[in-house]
Amino acid sequence: MLPPAIIPTIYVLTQLGLNGSRLGYILVIVGTRLGVVIFLATGFVRTLPHDFEEAAQLDGANKWQIYWRIVLPVLTPVLFTGAVMLIISVWKDSYFALFPLRGSQTATLPLTLYSFASSSTHGVSWNLVFAHVVPTSLPLVLVHLVLQRRVLAGLTEGGVTG
Repeated sequence: MLPPAIIPTIYVLTQLGLNGSRLGYILVIVGTRLGVVIFLATGFVRTLPHDFEEAAQLDGANKWQIYWRIVLPVLTPVLFTGAVMLIISVWKDSYFALFPLRGSQTATLPLTLYSFASSSTHGVSWNLVFAHVVPTSLPLVLVHLVLQRRVLAGLTEGGVTG
């Protein structure tokens, strides 16, 4: 069973000459996963009070200055939360990566773990599989450690009044 979206995706990538390439996979991931971040960001921006923008306009700021100095710093926690969600979503998606990425040269780390665990003909050597799980999950742990403080600081920043 194939997901219904995989067939037209592979067809379009083949027509563009990007089937089996990292660029083609990145474009597919961006096209399918970016909607979540856009949904989060627009929902958050709509809740911002217009007083911030009006005060900046009174101080002489143009639209780009308002965006770069007011909206983007306030939006940073939402963007980091979306980035964490996207990274986890892409990282755990070894099934979708199996179709556009063929061969060991372009395979993702979870895809190599899957092929390593399923390549044994005499049974699975679980000790070797779990030894492979540690370096495979290490980039995700590092991303979590780096972004954890910013996401938590942004989530608790608006809760204090005074």
